[in-house]
Amino acid sequence: MSEIKKNGFIQINDYFSDGELTETESVVTKLYISQALKIEEYRKLALSLQNDESLSNKDKFASIYEAMEVNDKEALFQVQKLFYSSPFAKKIFNEKFLLLCAQYMNVSDVSLLLLDGPGIFINRPNTDRLKYKWHSEAHYYPKRRNFLNVWFPIFGDKTKDNGTMSFKVKSHKKDFPFSEYSGYNKDTENKANFHRQYEIPSNLLESYDEHFCEIKRGGIVFFDRSLVHRSNNNPSANYSFAFYARIWEHSNDLTLSGSLTATPYGGDIGRANMFVENS
Repeated sequence: MSEIKKNGFIQINDYFSDGELTETESVVTKLYISQALKIEEYRKLALSLQNDESLSNKDKFASIYEAMEVNDKEALFQVQKLFYSSPFAKKIFNEKFLLLCAQYMNVSDVSLLLLDGPGIFINRPNTDRLKYKWHSEAHYYPKRRNFLNVWFPIFGDKTKDNGTMSFKVKSHKKDFPFSEYSGYNKDTENKANFHRQYEIPSNLLESYDEHFCEIKRGGIVFFDRSLVHRSNNNPSANYSFAFYARIWEHSNDLTLSGSLTATPYGGDIGRANMFVENS
């Protein structure tokens, strides 16, 4: 039995080379600086960062993000959409990577694999806005029956000390109910620029061990569509980052839609931190 079937995930250390990651980090940083250059309030900062060879890509990225976080969240969010059109941001998902995904997904023809991503998770120090509660990707993409989640750190390592992701081990073997709302808690419910949550009540997960994805830059994590996971607070003074993507294959999906996000859900009203009993 593979680790993904057994525990819901597999972690591979030293998967990416330093060169592969440095190239990806450079592309990401350039796209954010390019966005900032178009906004007069940030143009001076963006120009100075663009020309400063003494700063790392991580420092440049964090400086742009910190400057725009308060008043231009939407402009920051829109950069993520640029990744989907950037062949250089996608370059890290090469043939070797796709062949491994096909193996994990039991897909015989690698040319049938589809890529959703990349995206970037930005863990700003002590910030709730960018975090997810306990959830399963299967609830966000319920019509997709065969997809694999991919997650890996960029710009540096991910640890419990800088807000890494955590799993509920073996939780992929059960389907859980969820509460639907926007925000992170009651204070931020339905506010703009927060994530859409499909929160699985934490009391339903008490019997599962929690695993924190402590992984060095260069490592990668693959995990099951139904594995329950969440973001965690970054208590450090420094940003931390991770790239993510979903690899999917559509042949057994009960839809003709070409969008990964095909969904049967209508509107709903929910709130954070609900408590329900096991049925």
